[in-house]
Amino acid sequence: MSKKKQIYLSWHSFNGGFKVTANAIELLEKEKVEITKIIYLHDKNLSKQTLAEKDAFLNHFEAANLKRKFKEEKYLEVKRSIQTCADIGERLQRKVPIGFANKRIKIKGVTNYQSIYDQLIVFFKEKFGKREDIYLYINVSPGTPQMHVVWLMLNATGFLPNNTQLWSTQYVKDKDKTILTPIKFKPHTYLAEVFKSAYQRNKIQLNPNETQSEKRKEAENKIKLFSSIPNVPLLLLGERGTGKSTYVENLIQQTDQVYAQLVCGMFSEELMRSELFGHKKGSFTGANTDTEGILDQFKEGGVLFLDEIHDLPKVLQRQLMQFFQTGKYYPVGATEPKEAKFKLVTASNLSFQELQNKVLDKDFLDRIAHFIVEIPPLRECRADLKNYWEKAWGEMAAFDKAPPMFWNTTLEKYLNQQQLYGNFRDLQKLISYIMAFLIAKQNKEKA
Repeated sequence: MSKKKQIYLSWHSFNGGFKVTANAIELLEKEKVEITKIIYLHDKNLSKQTLAEKDAFLNHFEAANLKRKFKEEKYLEVKRSIQTCADIGERLQRKVPIGFANKRIKIKGVTNYQSIYDQLIVFFKEKFGKREDIYLYINVSPGTPQMHVVWLMLNATGFLPNNTQLWSTQYVKDKDKTILTPIKFKPHTYLAEVFKSAYQRNKIQLNPNETQSEKRKEAENKIKLFSSIPNVPLLLLGERGTGKSTYVENLIQQTDQVYAQLVCGMFSEELMRSELFGHKKGSFTGANTDTEGILDQFKEGGVLFLDEIHDLPKVLQRQLMQFFQTGKYYPVGATEPKEAKFKLVTASNLSFQELQNKVLDKDFLDRIAHFIVEIPPLRECRADLKNYWEKAWGEMAAFDKAPPMFWNTTLEKYLNQQQLYGNFRDLQKLISYIMAFLIAKQNKEKA
């Protein structure tokens, strides 16, 4: 068996429960796939029955507790499904237990195509990036028809990580069995190579020495100055797509320093707390081992970047304030504190007034905003548009037979007239469509 991690990923089946996952993993085992970790996606709290089924499958459920967890009438109804999961788990006895991660995705609704699509792209970039040490097995069947379509779109346009295989599961009622089928088609489109490149590329590299506009120069100089003062928090403000995270990586992060980035909007309160502080075995359902958090990396300094700080829950704001005061924190379920030391950098696309009046605890905001830098939007930095276009094109053209950079006076006039509320993202979208048009034109000329 390959040494690569083999991860099973799927939406939660609210109708079928955890049995759907348990059956799929057993069927994958018959295909010689030994799953080492389950990642379970959902958009609302899991039911007690689902959690009990999951615990039974992972051999952490005690049957004696069953009646205490459910009322008498519910107990009889769920007993069979929980026992089914326990039986499958017992048949899959492993020397190393299967890991489990329960990931909540913030979407506008289970039928909202765009919301599902956007959030899954963010999830894959944050969770997997360019990693080559995994095999990913995605069950596309659980969830709504809209979710099924999005999985196939992601597959077709190259957004899924390398070494990904899609599967579908169907329950045959008259035979009381589940069938697992690989999804082997991968349609080719002109946009596929462009979008695949967009997923795999690095972020645009911003070189302050090339900056022409005064507002950008001023912002970059402030970032360099304020980041040179260790352990003093810095808050970056600016519209979405202005390059806040890129500046952190280009101007603040040092190669010899520990660096960690966390997008606050990606996690529920419980998962965010665990990601930051770590947790002790048994501190909550699914906490099967002691797990270190991000703060464990910062024994001797470094940079911690919390993006989308406006999404940080109030409870965690208060816990971080306590850490700022003492330099000590407690993993979830721990009684002994740990210590960490780092420079905190945060970012938000909200204004300071919005953060102060509506979102963040005022004391917390005071502690993270010793220094504040506002990143200007591209429409206020027109002198840099051509330079940024060249950089964005170069990053997105990192695939075979990519067309050479397109630029003319018409395009320049168009960009100078647009408000570009998406900033760099607007440039990247436009580049994607121009590339697709040029590829189609090349293919037509060859035909």
